[in-house]
Amino acid sequence: MLPEKYLLSLYWTRMFNVLMQNYLSSTTTCIIWSENENFSINWENINPPAGAIINIRLRDLEASFVEDVVDFAAKREELLNDYVALNPFVEKLTLSIEKSHCESFIAFQMDIPIFIEAIINASRYSIWRSLSNKFVFVYNENALQEVVFQHRFFEDQSAILLIERSNANPEIFDLKTNKFVGPRAENPKEIYSLDRFNASGNNFLHGSNLFPDKLKNLQGREVILAAFDYRPDVILEYYPGAPSHDRAFAPNDTNGDVKIDGTEARILKTFCEMYNCSIDIDKSDVDDWGIAYRNMTGEATLGMLAKGKAEVGISAMYTWYSDYLALDMSMYIGRSGITCVVPAPKRLASWLLPIEPFQPALWAFVFACLCVEILALLFIDHLRPVIYSLSERLPSTTKTSWWHNFEYAFSTTLLLFVSQSSKGIMVGFTPLRIMLFACFLNDIVITSIYGGGLSSILTVPSFGQAADSVERLYAFQLKWAGDSEAWVAAIRDDDSELIQGLLRNYAIHSEEELIKLAETGGMGFTIERLPFGHFAVQDHLTSSVLDRMKIMVEDIYFQYTVAFTSRMWPMLERFNEMVYMWHSSGFDKFWEWRIVADYLDGNIQKILLASQYANLEDIGPVKLGMSNFVGMLLLWLLGIVFATLAFMGELLFARMKRSKESAKNGVGEQSIGEMY
Repeated sequence: MLPEKYLLSLYWTRMFNVLMQNYLSSTTTCIIWSENENFSINWENINPPAGAIINIRLRDLEASFVEDVVDFAAKREELLNDYVALNPFVEKLTLSIEKSHCESFIAFQMDIPIFIEAIINASRYSIWRSLSNKFVFVYNENALQEVVFQHRFFEDQSAILLIERSNANPEIFDLKTNKFVGPRAENPKEIYSLDRFNASGNNFLHGSNLFPDKLKNLQGREVILAAFDYRPDVILEYYPGAPSHDRAFAPNDTNGDVKIDGTEARILKTFCEMYNCSIDIDKSDVDDWGIAYRNMTGEATLGMLAKGKAEVGISAMYTWYSDYLALDMSMYIGRSGITCVVPAPKRLASWLLPIEPFQPALWAFVFACLCVEILALLFIDHLRPVIYSLSERLPSTTKTSWWHNFEYAFSTTLLLFVSQSSKGIMVGFTPLRIMLFACFLNDIVITSIYGGGLSSILTVPSFGQAADSVERLYAFQLKWAGDSEAWVAAIRDDDSELIQGLLRNYAIHSEEELIKLAETGGMGFTIERLPFGHFAVQDHLTSSVLDRMKIMVEDIYFQYTVAFTSRMWPMLERFNEMVYMWHSSGFDKFWEWRIVADYLDGNIQKILLASQYANLEDIGPVKLGMSNFVGMLLLWLLGIVFATLAFMGELLFARMKRSKESAKNGVGEQSIGEMY
C-alpha cells in the first residue's frame, strides 16, 4: 500500500502532466509553489514538460533575489520613482514576466487571493506583456471561500481554469471555469463545471477543452468604452432610445442613451458585430485625453482605463509612451498629423512699393552697375586734358580736379538713370560720348524692366509670407494654442532647438478662451490632419475665423493613432485582427469620407483645403487708389526734405565763407540778403 502523501503527490503530478503537455507546452509557465505538501510534484514519475517553467516559492522569496541572474534593482528604482508600492512577490512576478515572458500561471489554494492582487500589479509594471494569458488555480474542495471568486479578476479574464480536488476522493479533480460571457448584470464571474479528471485512471470524464474559446461569442457582454466627442473619430449623440448607454447616468435614465459613431468607433462596433458584444460608454470622468500612471491612477479618458473603470479608450489616441507603460495599445488605426491654422499672409505695406519690383540681389546688381558707370566717367573726364595735350590737332584744355570730375560723373550717371539730360552741355570728346551712350543704353534697359515690374505690382496685390511651415512658425515666433497638453505630448522629449522653440510658444486654453482668441486672431490654433485629406476641426474654428486663416503646408509632427486598453484585456488580440482586416479591405478610407460627409461641415473642409494654396487667380486686377502711391509720395517727400536741407546747408556754408573773407579783409559782415 502506497503512503497517502505519496499518492496525493502522484495524483497531482498526473494532473499537472496532462495540463502541461496539452495546454501549457507552448508558453512559459510561472508556478507559485505552496507550502502545502499535497500539491508537490514527483518529477521521477513524469518526463519534464516541454514548456519552460519558472518556479516561485513564497516561503524563501526575498532570499531568492540573490540567486537571480537578472538584477531587479534598476527596475525597482524605476517603479519607485513612479510612486508604485512594491512587495517581494510583485517584484518577482514582474521580473518573471518581463525577462522570462511568463504567459501561464499556476497558483495553489490560499495563495490564490494573494496571487490575483500581485498579478494585476505585475502585469502593469512589466514593460513586456502577453496577449494570451492563462491562469490555473488549484485547491482542495471547500478550502476557499466563495468571496474569492467574486473578485473583479474573474469577470475580466477569460482563460481561467479552476482545479478542485475532492476531499472524499483525492484522485478526482473537478475542472471548472468562469462564465465571462453574457451581460454583466447576469454575473460573468459565475463558476461552472467543465469536466472531471480521474488521476488513478489518468482520464477525463467528458474530454472537454479546458480552455474553451469564450471570445468567439461574447453573448452580449458589454465592452466599456471611455471616449469623448471628437469628430470624425468619435461622434456621440444623446437621445432617448439610442442603442448604447452612458454609465455616467443611472441605468434607467433615458438621458444617458447615446448613439456612438465615427471612424474609430465603427471599428469597435464592427468588432462587437463579429463577436456578439455590445458597447457601453462611460463619460463620468472624461473631458480630455488625460494621462495614465503606473500606480493605477490617472486623469480623464486614459485615467479611467488605468483605474479599471473602462476597457477601451479611443478618440484619436496617439502612441504616447508614458501611457503605454501603464496601459496596453492596439495596432495602429491611422496616421494623424498635427498642424496649425495660422493668420493668412497680409498685403505688403504700400510704402515698400518703390523697391518691390526688384529682388535684393537685383538691386545690388543695379547699384554695382551705377558704381561702374561713375568710375568710368570719372576717369575718362579726368584724363581728357591729357589726351588733348598728346594730340596737336585737339585744343588744349585746363586740367580739372578729381573732385570736379567726380561731381560730373556722379550727377551725369544719376541723370541718365532717371532718363534726364546732362545739363544741356555739348560733349565733343569722343571717348566720353561713347561711354555716355553705353550708360544710356544700360540705364534705359534697367528702367524699362523696373517700370514693367512696377506696373504688375500696382495691378496685382503682393502678399507677405505666412507662418505656414515649421521653420517659419519658429522664425516668426508665432504664438499657437490648443485645449490640451495631448496636442504636444509626443514632442515634449524632442531636444532640438526648433521644437523646443515651438513649445515655448504653445499655450493651453479652455474652449471659451479659444473662441475669444480665434475671433481676435493673431495666433495659430492646433488642428488635426486625417489620413485621407480631411481635417478634425474644433468648434472655435468657424467659417468666419478660417476665412482669415491659412493652414500650414506641412505637419508639425505626425503620429499613429491607436486604441488604448487596460492591461491583460483578453479581447485585444481579436481586436487587432479586426483592425488588420479593416485596413486591408479599404474601409478606412471609405469610412473617413462617409463620416466627414455625414457629420462635419463641408464648407469648412473646403476652406481649409483651399487655404493651402495661393489663390491669386481669383483676385485678378484691382483698381488703383491712393494707397498704391504711398511709397512714391513717401519717396517724393523724402526728396523734398533732403533738397531743403541741402539748400539750407549751402546757404549756411556760403554765409560762413563770406564771413570768413570779410573778417580777413576787414570788411563788415554782410547779410545774406545783400549777397543776392
